[in-house]
Amino acid sequence: MALISERLGKIKPSPTLAVNQKANELQKQGKKIISLSVGEPDFDTPLNIKNAAIKAINEGHTKYTNVDGIIELKQSIKQKFAKENNIDYEINQITVGTGGKQIIYDLFMASLNSKDEVIIPAPYWVSYPDIVILAEGVPIIIECPIEQGFKLTPLQLSNAITSKTKWLLLNSPSNPTGSAYTKAELTALGEVLKQYPHVNILSDDIYEHIIFEDFLFFNIINACPELKDRTFIVNGVSKSYSMTGWRIGYGAGDSKLIKAMGIIRSQSTSNPCSIAQYAAVEALSGTQDFIKPNAKEFEEKRDIVLNILNKIDGMECHKPEGAFYVFPSCRKVAIKSQASNFW
Repeated sequence: MALISERLGKIKPSPTLAVNQKANELQKQGKKIISLSVGEPDFDTPLNIKNAAIKAINEGHTKYTNVDGIIELKQSIKQKFAKENNIDYEINQITVGTGGKQIIYDLFMASLNSKDEVIIPAPYWVSYPDIVILAEGVPIIIECPIEQGFKLTPLQLSNAITSKTKWLLLNSPSNPTGSAYTKAELTALGEVLKQYPHVNILSDDIYEHIIFEDFLFFNIINACPELKDRTFIVNGVSKSYSMTGWRIGYGAGDSKLIKAMGIIRSQSTSNPCSIAQYAAVEALSGTQDFIKPNAKEFEEKRDIVLNILNKIDGMECHKPEGAFYVFPSCRKVAIKSQASNFW
């Protein structure tokens, strides 16, 4: 009898974490390694957030909490959505998990049936398809080339939808391209989605605050309020607040789906770390003064990298609207190399 399940044979380990682990191993060996693997800000967690965690420890907030988060954090998340996104949620429409990845995992585990399809625009964050597969769904990958800014078009979306489509996944700003959808682009996608009431939208907004120049962040609900009942938003404190290791993500959507996700979590991880939850309350409710300066520094670093890459003969690099990634195309370099080898 095989010890390892057949399910595991359908997925691969996270390439991001594998590369990061290798980089850490080489660094411990004394090698000079610059790791460009995990999506992690190089800023430290702000002091007020650290102090909130210390205060939580000293006050004894070190026990189990509700499986989907403490009420104080849910209230902070509710206020955040109302203030920053002009979207109103009730407390029972909000869930807190161990990072945004767990929120997405629980969402698909709670909502997908065998062979349900999830449309994923490519390039995409490496974990999306494998999480869908673990939930017995089918990832439908739609190639979005550099010529269209790595973004899904309404025609592509319309052509990809079938009777089995359960979710469309939108990540804006995007990992790994940094591309972000304008309000007009989201409205155009929304017009397609209005024609298919069986399709739900997962909006991964984790890089919401890391935007550049005069770009304005919008959620698809802002563009098409009619889609609110079919949209689930995932976000977290990892990127904007430099809290990757604290592992706090959150989601908002249909209350029945939120309850179902809580059942999944109750049989897997139980509640997120209590101390990290109290720190996240301070992150969302405390000063936000560092967010724009941090984004400005990321923008300056983006410009330096773009300048270097675009000076390379044959290299083409899209100018990201947000996040902290660049996604250069080496296609012309590869073509030249093949031609050289041929002759």
